[in-house]
Amino acid sequence: MSISFLKHTKKILMILFFFFWISCDQKVTSKDNEIEIERFEKVFYNSNPSDLTQIKNKYPFFFPDSYPDSVWLNRLKDPIQLEIFDEILMQYESVIFLKRGLFEFFKRHKELDNKFIIPKVITVNTDIDYTNKVILADSLLLIGLDNYLGSDHRFYDGIPDYIKEDFTIPNLFSDIAEKFAFGIIPRIEFYTFLDKIIFHGKVLYYKDFSLNIEDRYKIGYSKEKIKWAKENEYFVWTYFIENNILFNPDNNLENRFINDSPFSRFYLEIDNESSEMIGKYIGWQVVKSYMKNNDTSLNEMLITSPIQIYNNSKYKPQK
Repeated sequence: MSISFLKHTKKILMILFFFFWISCDQKVTSKDNEIEIERFEKVFYNSNPSDLTQIKNKYPFFFPDSYPDSVWLNRLKDPIQLEIFDEILMQYESVIFLKRGLFEFFKRHKELDNKFIIPKVITVNTDIDYTNKVILADSLLLIGLDNYLGSDHRFYDGIPDYIKEDFTIPNLFSDIAEKFAFGIIPRIEFYTFLDKIIFHGKVLYYKDFSLNIEDRYKIGYSKEKIKWAKENEYFVWTYFIENNILFNPDNNLENRFINDSPFSRFYLEIDNESSEMIGKYIGWQVVKSYMKNNDTSLNEMLITSPIQIYNNSKYKPQK
């Protein structure tokens, strides 16, 4: 299903949520250490035109009223859509790994939020809209499997390397965890550069707690980039201090050091060699240092102000 239609989901869910939840269970059952997952792309692309009404009734949030049935019927025979679906099936005929991985992830998340109710999990075809690979809306988790076919898949030709390097299975779990982290970590302060990198550091530390994957997947780095970040941690921290960046509210610093991009921008000769999002990496190390040097729980840390974390972190990278 096209993400252009899925983008309507957030608005449509607000309108149709009551209808949806009186027709579906509010809890997704789990058994044998697995989470139940609905494969919407299978339901839709394996259907016949005569099945459309039934599918629309079951998944109303995927079918905005503003689109006539002809749109969906055309998609059922669109060769590009069918090719994407075929590739999803080749990679994800079975999603046992996802069912079990989500079971473990949700179990860890519930340790932080005892009121947590497992969402309804649905996989979809997003037309490879990598800006919306995962959507979490209240009690609904949508996962676009076509965005996780492997960084070297032919569908991703033309997409910059720094983006498509994240189109892997470990990144899938990282992206899901990030959505949940955004939901439980308050933006107590989000004004200075320090506020922002500590927030992202909390998100990454949450992934440390909730996921069993390599650090590079948590932040979205290649092997080379995580190596550069580790080897240049002292230089980056010194640069931030010497250039009075930490307490600077300039939003342009997000583009230079926080947002995903080909590299970070120090305006030096090393720029092209640097790892992007280096501010997130530094915030992560500050939070790690804070947790190491303070007797505090993860839940307490998540609501602690950035300046308090900074002042009590005893963070001092080695030269």
